[in-house]
This record gives sequence, structure tokens and C-alpha cells, in this order.
Amino acid sequence: MKKLVAAALAGVMVLSMAACGAEDFDAKGYVQGALDAQFKGEYAAHAEDIGQTEEEVKEQIEGETLQEAQTAVTMYGIPATDEEIQAYVDLIMGGVKKVEYEVKDAVKDDDDNFTVDVVITPVGLLDKLEEIFTAKIQEAAGGENFDESQYMGIFNEAVKESIDQAETYDPETITLNVTYTEEGNNRIYSVNEDDINNLILAATHQG
Repeated sequence: MKKLVAAALAGVMVLSMAACGAEDFDAKGYVQGALDAQFKGEYAAHAEDIGQTEEEVKEQIEGETLQEAQTAVTMYGIPATDEEIQAYVDLIMGGVKKVEYEVKDAVKDDDDNFTVDVVITPVGLLDKLEEIFTAKIQEAAGGENFDESQYMGIFNEAVKESIDQAETYDPETITLNVTYTEEGNNRIYSVNEDDINNLILAATHQG
């Protein structure tokens, strides 16, 4: 079940991470805006960086997270209504807001690429999920009227309780490599995908 939640957590960080830049590209501001959008739901700075409206960025992030959740639910063969999947996504999006981070100054290399350190305080959103869910499903299965249609609802209850009880851990530093590719006369900066995955794992105490 941890993989199910991890799939939606990954969806939080897969979109809107590319921005046009020039020689004075603000890599620190770009990373700050992207993280604020995708962890905190604060879209203004990132929308400006990537040339979209706040509503477009919001719809993109929420839509991708929902798609990741739908894919995960289907992959694991879990019967779930659209409302249950949306409730699950809302829990995840709310949970990641617990994560605190500090974006350090960017370091530029001779090729105009950057590294940006992010000091992140992990939150164990999933740490108690398996224990809570197992207890709940065993209790429900002992009842006379239990069937698989109740599974997702019980899972959402367990996710909520795990998030509510989540503990924080010692800060970790994750280095993001911000590099560019050239498209015509433009430089398109993005964060290395492996670095993003490392940040997700650290942020949610899955590393």
C-alpha cells in the first residue's frame, strides 16, 4: 500500500519544472517557485517563471496527481469511486504541505548550469500507514457486511490518520542540478529527474 501513496506523491513533483532562461537566469528563484507551487499550493511565482497563469499551473499539478492516483488504483486492482480517488488525492496534497524546506543560493558552473541545495525537513507521512491500515482492514473484515467496495474508503481513513500522526525528522540537504537545453534561441532550464525523485523520497521519509 505504500507504493500506492508513493505513486501519487510522485505526481506532485513531475510537472511544470521547466522554464525559459537567459544568462541572468535565477535558478534559486526558479527552484523556490517550483517547490512552493508543488508542495505548498502557492502558484504565482512559478506561473510567472514558466509563462502560464496560476490557474493553469494549479490545474496541471492537480490533474497530474489525480492521474497518478487513478493509475495506481487501477494497477493494484482496487475498487474505488471517482469521489474516493479524489478524496485520496486531496489527502496527499494536504499532507505534503507539512514538509518544510529552505532553498539555498544557486551555484553556477562554467557552462551556465547550476546546482541548488535544498535543506528539507522530512515528514513521515507514510510511516504508520501499514500498521493503521492493517488494523482497520482486519477489523472491517471481521464484520458480516464487509466487501471489497469498502476497501478504498478504509484506505483513505488510514492515510488520513497516518498523515495526522506523522513525525518530522532531522533536516537533510538535497542537491538539485538545474541544467538547460537549447531550443532555437532559447535556453530551457529543468531539474534533473533523479534529483527530483531523491527530494520526494527525502521529503516524505522514504529514503
